[in-house]
Amino acid sequence: MFTMHVDDDVELSILEPKHADALFELVDRNRSHLGMWLSFPNKTKEAGDSAAFISRSLTRMADGGGFWAGILYKGELAGSTGFLYIDQETGRTEIGYWLGAAFTSRGLVTKAVRKMVDYAFFELGLRKVDIQTAVGNGKSRAVPERLGFTKEGVLREYEYLNGSHHDRIVYGLLKEEWGKF
Repeated sequence: MFTMHVDDDVELSILEPKHADALFELVDRNRSHLGMWLSFPNKTKEAGDSAAFISRSLTRMADGGGFWAGILYKGELAGSTGFLYIDQETGRTEIGYWLGAAFTSRGLVTKAVRKMVDYAFFELGLRKVDIQTAVGNGKSRAVPERLGFTKEGVLREYEYLNGSHHDRIVYGLLKEEWGKF
């Protein structure tokens, strides 16, 4: 299946059924860490839920609508990144990402997203990449800021999580801006 080499330690590999157990175990070990900003950990109760997510992702990929890849650090599943959708008509996509707590502060997500942006612009021929992240999630916000994305706006009270509403920041990057920062 599809794999992207990032560097000597990092690869992106399309999530496949064989990853379901490792994906579930990573989510299960990181429920409190991930659940601070993301809703999916509370919905992932067993390995079958991870298998169903992978199946939906593979169907979306086959339909040209996006995909999720595992972020592998030295061969171990560390997190995931993906295209939430791919809109060929408008030339846009949105990238999402998450990482297990033990793998943070190593630049893994920044490297992975950089590779995904390259893929979006130069393999898929898209013209714009968006990233949305919670206003309060400083580590997640640092990724698009580090990569030269422009803050385009705030979606107020966009998400309801852990008993309260959260604002989201929308970042965007145009193909002609990539590499100019």
